[in-house]
Amino acid sequence: MNDQNKVNRRDFIATTTVAAGAASALGAAAPAPAPAQSLLAPPPGFDTQPPLVENWNRQLGDLVDVGFSIRRDAPELGHPAVRDRHKIYCYLLMKLIVRFWNGNKRGPLGTYPLRQGQVDRPQLPEKPQRYRGDVIANPGGLRVNWDRYLGHNIACIAVDGNGEIIDFDFNHNDFFRSSAEHAESRMVRRLFSLTDIFDGWKTGKKVSDKPHLASLNDVTLYTSLESCAQCSGVMSLAGVRQIVYLQNDFTAYKIGNLMYNLANRSPAVDSRGNAILDWQGKPVPSLPGAPIPIAASEIQFDEFKKLNDGNLAFARNIIAAKAAHEIDPKNVSGAFFVPDNGRPDFDPSITSFLCTDVALKIFQDGAAKLDTLNLDPASRDWKFPNRPDNKDILTNQECLDKARAFFVYADTEGYRGSPHKL
Repeated sequence: MNDQNKVNRRDFIATTTVAAGAASALGAAAPAPAPAQSLLAPPPGFDTQPPLVENWNRQLGDLVDVGFSIRRDAPELGHPAVRDRHKIYCYLLMKLIVRFWNGNKRGPLGTYPLRQGQVDRPQLPEKPQRYRGDVIANPGGLRVNWDRYLGHNIACIAVDGNGEIIDFDFNHNDFFRSSAEHAESRMVRRLFSLTDIFDGWKTGKKVSDKPHLASLNDVTLYTSLESCAQCSGVMSLAGVRQIVYLQNDFTAYKIGNLMYNLANRSPAVDSRGNAILDWQGKPVPSLPGAPIPIAASEIQFDEFKKLNDGNLAFARNIIAAKAAHEIDPKNVSGAFFVPDNGRPDFDPSITSFLCTDVALKIFQDGAAKLDTLNLDPASRDWKFPNRPDNKDILTNQECLDKARAFFVYADTEGYRGSPHKL
């Protein structure tokens, strides 16, 4: 929105407010309108925050639109090799989720009409049937197949500024009997604990007047689900550079976008006052005060639309199934879960969708691409940022090789993040 539009919009608000006040004066029963000034300026204290002053009168739809800002702060997304680099980590994330997939949200017993592909091998006796927990091809030895539900099938990985994979973590709400053990929050706590142990990762540029690695401004988090208010706040406080998410959470209020647009920006200088350079070696005008929220659609990630479409279809179908059940209580075919005794579960929540065969198939298809991905020559040797002063930056092919190696490690040692310190 240009300055002229802002002026016109404010004049329009002031004019319509005065008109509304005159109209309400004609009817004694109508409440008195708010003063025009309250619509035009933030309250004292807030009126010193530039992003709030600039955006105070904008429509909500404008506030959650991050397209222009992302093109400013992450212009590299327009480069095919950069999109390939992001896709590598997204495929790794999907493969980790498949490896530790557990759809037993209501326990391993009972009936999940939408999870019939996850029924365990036949039991003796065959009733009651039992559902698999971790989907693991060859359990045995140290590779344990859990069927206890530890948390939702939501995970994230952290990657440093050179392309090195630091760690991964999952949602563990059920394990800790908490609604706050979300993957991204757990990961940020994990990252800060690691900085006290080993500082070899390029987690961030030194921030003036703060200890080394007190900021994660060179870290990218890849998460399977758009972040909630808690995780967005934690990542903002930690200074995480950007977050790439594989699916929208329609109940998260676009909070990450709002924080990104409304946070105060900071000067783009390091602790010595030197300008911070972008991926092409040009000075950056300023740094965002919250992580850049990048939907996977921005990197042309096909699974983003598939997951969103699948979730919307799940919600529509289960709401219709509940209506049918209310008419005929014996009709439970469309329920998420049917216990042996008790009321069936018709909750259309996204965490239930992320237990279904439909969701699992999308993740399996994405996970398989990590093993079959062949980078074209123009992308294979690409480094990001491609600056000659840092020999530790990985090429895209090295990122792919390390992603495959990391999965082998996590497959044996990971246990869905349970060995992690935090």
